[in-house]
Amino acid sequence: MTHHDFIGRIQVRPALNDAESAFLFGLLDSDGTLRGTPTGRGDPTVPFARLAWEVCPDGCCLKWNGEEDSRWMVDSLRFVLDHLLRPGAKAEGHQKFAEFTFDHVLSGAVLGRGPGDRVARFVAVVNDEVHGLPLPEPCDVPQPQPRPLAQRSRKRPDNVIVFRPRRA
Repeated sequence: MTHHDFIGRIQVRPALNDAESAFLFGLLDSDGTLRGTPTGRGDPTVPFARLAWEVCPDGCCLKWNGEEDSRWMVDSLRFVLDHLLRPGAKAEGHQKFAEFTFDHVLSGAVLGRGPGDRVARFVAVVNDEVHGLPLPEPCDVPQPQPRPLAQRSRKRPDNVIVFRPRRA
């Protein structure tokens, strides 16, 4: 995995209909945040992030595109699920979402690290229950060690003095 790859997908069953896919594509293409959506306005629990979950052409899965900070993977997926897709979603009964079915069940996993992330992030969904955690860097990654002064490859000029700490 390179420094900004994401692998995996979240299955959507049944697949999204055209209205649901179009809304998510529109939100993805906009520069707006989730708080600017009809169900996100005024809700302090909605993440102040842009949507980065992309719908596949068939509407049967979601994947993280890495266009937003990966720390928002869990919260933004919970938003999509709780506000737009699951039975009893916040948008249910809202006129703008009349063509939504609110009958989707999500399952799957995504793992990845975005540009600038020090840790990889893991998101798992099982029957609409979203869980996520950061995965710390492995402890067996060799850390660069400074070379001892005596092993420096180039000779210092004669006018350079090397100061060494005193021994106690």
